[in-house]
Amino acid sequence: LEAINEVIEVAKQTHVPLQISHLKTSRERNWNKLDRMFQVIERAIDEGLDITCDRYPYIASNTGLQAILPDWTTEGDKETRVNRLRNETVREKIKNEIVKKHPEPDYWKTIVISTVVSEKNNKYEGMSIADSAGMVGKEPFDFTMDVLIEEEMNVSANYFTMSEDNLVKIYRKPYIMIGSDAACRADYGPLAEGNPHPRAFGTFPRALGIYAREKGIMTLPIAVKKMTSDPCRKLGIQKRGELREGFYADLVIFNPDTIVDKATFSEPMQYPEGIEYVIVNGDITVEKGEHTGCKSGRVLRKT
Repeated sequence: LEAINEVIEVAKQTHVPLQISHLKTSRERNWNKLDRMFQVIERAIDEGLDITCDRYPYIASNTGLQAILPDWTTEGDKETRVNRLRNETVREKIKNEIVKKHPEPDYWKTIVISTVVSEKNNKYEGMSIADSAGMVGKEPFDFTMDVLIEEEMNVSANYFTMSEDNLVKIYRKPYIMIGSDAACRADYGPLAEGNPHPRAFGTFPRALGIYAREKGIMTLPIAVKKMTSDPCRKLGIQKRGELREGFYADLVIFNPDTIVDKATFSEPMQYPEGIEYVIVNGDITVEKGEHTGCKSGRVLRKT
C-alpha cells in the first residue's frame, strides 16, 4: 500500500500517466489491504490522473530466488554477493532477518524452484524449497543459500503467496488490463529451458476460458478489450488493438466455447486449446493450432 501511495505521488508531481504492473497483494498478512488499495487508486483517478493497472490470472508470482534476501545483500557485483553468502556470520544474520519477516511455518513450502542453470541442480525444478531441502537432508535456509551459491544467483522461483478472491476482485475493476508478465517462451530450443511460470503459455486463454467464460468475472468482449485495445491506448501504439479499416491485421481467431489454458505449474510448456488461427500483420502465423513458420512480427514503438 505504501508503494502505491508513493508511485501515485510521483505521477502527480511529474504529470505523467501511471501503469501499476501486476497489481497484487502478496502474503496473507497483506490480503486485507486490497480494498484500501482500490480506494487510493480510484481517488487519484477521480482527481484526473491517468492510472491503469495490469494483472496475470494466477495466484503465484515468479522472480529470482535471491528476492528473499535482505536488500543490503544486493550491494556489489555478482562475485561479491555470492561470496557474501559463504560467510557463516552473514548467513546467520540473513537467516534471522528472513525468519523475523516470514515467521509463517509453511514459508519454504510456498517457494517453488522454477529454473536453474546447472544440470546438477535441475532435479529441483518444480519442487518447493522445503521438499528440495528434505531430499538432501538440509534445512531449507541452508539449502537455499547453497543453491544460490552453486548457481551464482541464477535461480528463478514461483511464489505461491496470493489470494484467488483478491484476483477476482481485481479483474472486476475497469482500469485493470490483462498481462502475462512473462518472458518469451517456446516448447523447443533455448526458450524451452527450465520449468517456467505457466503464464508464459496460458495467460490470455486462461483469462478468456476461466475468468470470462466459466466464472463470469467479466464478459468476453471486456476480457478481449483488457488484453488488446486498452494496452495499445496506454502505450500509444496506433492502428493496433482493434478491428478497424486501415488498422494492422493482428488477429487471434478462437473458439469462445473451448478456449482454455493447458499449462500448469508442474507442466508449464503446454499450448492452449481453442485457438484456431493467429494472423500477424496480415499473414497467417498459426493455422489450425500449428505454427506455419511465418515470421511477420515486428518491434512496436510508441507512435
